[in-house]
Amino acid sequence: MKVLQINATYGIGSTGTIVRDIGNTLRESGNIPYFAYQSANCEVENGYKIGNILDWKWHALYTRIFGKQAYASKRTTKKFLKWLDKIKPDVVHLHNLHSNYINLNLLLDYLAKNKIKTVITLHDCWYFTGKCTHYVNDGCDKWQDRCGNCPKLKKEVKSYFFDVTEKVLNDKITKLNAIQDLTIVGCSKWIAEETKKSKIKPKEITVIHNGVDISIFKPHDSEYRKSKRIGDEFVVLGLADKWYDEKNRSQVELLINSHKDVKFVIIGVKKHNEEFFNKFDNVIAEGFIKDKNYLADIYSASDVFVNLTHADTLPTVNMESICSGTPVITFDACGSPELVDSQSGFVVKEGDFDGIEEKLNY
Repeated sequence: MKVLQINATYGIGSTGTIVRDIGNTLRESGNIPYFAYQSANCEVENGYKIGNILDWKWHALYTRIFGKQAYASKRTTKKFLKWLDKIKPDVVHLHNLHSNYINLNLLLDYLAKNKIKTVITLHDCWYFTGKCTHYVNDGCDKWQDRCGNCPKLKKEVKSYFFDVTEKVLNDKITKLNAIQDLTIVGCSKWIAEETKKSKIKPKEITVIHNGVDISIFKPHDSEYRKSKRIGDEFVVLGLADKWYDEKNRSQVELLINSHKDVKFVIIGVKKHNEEFFNKFDNVIAEGFIKDKNYLADIYSASDVFVNLTHADTLPTVNMESICSGTPVITFDACGSPELVDSQSGFVVKEGDFDGIEEKLNY
């Protein structure tokens, strides 16, 4: 069986790693995997790179002017569909298509016309909304009926001039429902249940949790504490973008200042937030980490991972931490608490920093 996966990345980031691993599993089981992508970290066997940097930049500009993401790149998408004519896949598996590299309507029309079995893995909510990847931050449920007057118009991928979210959602509903054999896979129970509230009616909605490489993320002796001159201090691990979130920032400052005897290791620190984290003597600021073995060492050296997320489908970081033997404390937000049980951590009410404090002192 020929299975084509389409994703923005191959072998890069969480979704790119998932695509690569699914391909390896297909190959091992005697199937033939194909891949279409925007960027990859290696040469890809049976791979097709969609578009080029000029097309991607034009697509990004088009999106911001007209508010229609995945509506440009017509020429490169038509070229890609000719490649599909040649390989004739039995199944097409869609992942992340909202990175300004492919025309969604052309692709969905092709899948419907050729009656190709189609699988969509929902890594976020984009497929069943008129624009956004997550709507919970704004308490918006318009997508269940029709979008419009979008509260995220100037957020995420900004739409500078037009609000066309109602049309975009209608296009998605019409074209996805035209695919006769469509299966939607939620990587969490939460997102699968959310999908059922939408007007998209696939043949099946199921749940397959993402996985992590337990040959890397496992309990093990780590040299990280020694390398950072951390003694026996309690170590709290966090993610910069979550801890610096406007909803969390003031409480994070109080948390760090009130625990001078604790080391806070913050991963993913960037230029726009490094000044904030570097002002604390008890914070070790780490940038973006590509080396998974180094990341696994940090997990194993930490006493607890605190995920201050307000919107996540199923955080890979939660699973990596748990597999590394480090408990997780997370807000009860979206799919974040889904794999955290009494043996692997604690779940507190979203925004409840008193609850975070209580569990840190548990």
